[in-house]
Amino acid sequence: MTRFALALAVSATLFAQAPAVATAPAKAPGAAIPWGTPDQPFTSDAARLLREVAEHQEAVANLEELSDSIGPRLTSSDRLRRAQAWAMARLKGWGAVNVHEEAYAFGPSWTRGEEHARLLNANGQRLLVAQAAWTPGTAGKVEGEVVLLEAASLADFQAAIPALKGRILLLGAWPKPDEAQKKDRLGFRKAIREAMDQGHFPVVLMPSGKKNDLLNMTGSPNPGWSAGNSPRAFLAEEHASLLKRLIRRQQHPRIEVELGGALSAQPVQAYNVVADLPGTDKADELVIVGGHLDSWDLGTGATDNGTGSVACMEVLRALAALKLKPRRTLRVVLFSGEEEGLMGSDAYVKAHPEELAKIQAVFIDDMGTGRITGWPDMGKEAHRAFLAKAMAPVNNLGCVTLGTFTGAADTDHWAFHKAGVPAFPAIQDEVDYMTATHHSQVDTFDHVVPEDLIQTCQVMTAMAWDTLNCPDRLVHGEQ
Repeated sequence: MTRFALALAVSATLFAQAPAVATAPAKAPGAAIPWGTPDQPFTSDAARLLREVAEHQEAVANLEELSDSIGPRLTSSDRLRRAQAWAMARLKGWGAVNVHEEAYAFGPSWTRGEEHARLLNANGQRLLVAQAAWTPGTAGKVEGEVVLLEAASLADFQAAIPALKGRILLLGAWPKPDEAQKKDRLGFRKAIREAMDQGHFPVVLMPSGKKNDLLNMTGSPNPGWSAGNSPRAFLAEEHASLLKRLIRRQQHPRIEVELGGALSAQPVQAYNVVADLPGTDKADELVIVGGHLDSWDLGTGATDNGTGSVACMEVLRALAALKLKPRRTLRVVLFSGEEEGLMGSDAYVKAHPEELAKIQAVFIDDMGTGRITGWPDMGKEAHRAFLAKAMAPVNNLGCVTLGTFTGAADTDHWAFHKAGVPAFPAIQDEVDYMTATHHSQVDTFDHVVPEDLIQTCQVMTAMAWDTLNCPDRLVHGEQ
């Protein structure tokens, strides 16, 4: 998912429709789910699907291959193109139809280069840095004194820039928007970006926000998400603390930095992957299950969002394996450009205006390896009864939470939600997602919990199956 976490508040827990079990026990991060599949005598299609996933799922092996053999999948990179071809081949092999890519304008591509930093005075140690994506490189080694900028407001931030001009900038506390600025967040970010550009800093360093030398990553070719014209890098939190201590003791730390990343001279196209399993009497209506196949490039994109991508693919595989014929058409969409600001899902919605009213619902999985514990109502009371019914077959797998929607979130459901389509991002156990794997170099298969991934596949399959066959249409309408 993109840089900010989903804003959801749990409002109620569903037990009324749970099959026999009243409540789910607390689960330690990474522990196996103690619930299992429904009793063997159950013969409903939902029960058959849950057993199919439990006994024959290919998601874990697919994720291992995607992470270890293909690897990081930065949007506009050759590796993402390999992953998209791989996913389409898998989907076609399971019987999907209408398997294709949809192109959209992305902007310039970006390629990471060599990156190094070290202290030139004090203890002289090497500093751990990662160049922020879609920022310019340093064109060789640069060196200079590090200065700290901490500002409570935009006005303080703007006022501090002239005195720091031309030196290497370490960003401390970021300015917070006031009430008026909160209503124009793009304008607020633009003002910060313009102020920093006026400083002509040879390098801007940002603390990673994670412990244990973990790095972070963000960036975009989208002007609204741009980091500005200065070379910029994330710095390990412990090394940022070292520089701050030196500055506060007036030891004037000097560092040498080289950032070799570069943007392409010309804009490129990016692509979403689309695949269908046709419906029957309501085939013109769609249920979309989606994740983003792109990732950042420090790790291998296993939890962000390899898990979500293979889970959505597994939904189609399970239905096809049992030769089930849903009333509506199941559509798998593997978005790209999510990490650069939901660009792929925005492009999909803009490209399909005539289709939006025919989408029954969209389910997005994009919160790491953790099991799915529930779904948000997205601010509509009418959605609560629907979600309760659809979740019933997986209550005994720990999916029992009905959340209250409280604000925007950076996952691919958002463009659909803004267009009035019922779109739901999964509520998941965090495990170590925000504290470790999210946008860092340890987003690898080692941090995947296979039992949780299988549960996620089961929940996504159950939700899709009920929604594909639900006799009623979900309430549409603008946000």
